[in-house]
Amino acid sequence: MSSKGNLDQKASPPRLGPDDREQIGAHLQAVFSEIEGQPIPDEQIDLLLALRRVERELGRKEA
Repeated sequence: MSSKGNLDQKASPPRLGPDDREQIGAHLQAVFSEIEGQPIPDEQIDLLLALRRVERELGRKEA
């Protein structure tokens, strides 16, 4: 019998074995180590500074 359409029955989340988790973790570490030392582009810095200004303005209006 299929549990499809039966809202009372909860499906168990998919499980990964330790080997799969280790492989995924190693891949993520390799990907992020490539970009870890790269500088943040000026456009993204400008965006972060603009967001900070807006947050500060909103904080002043609430106070």
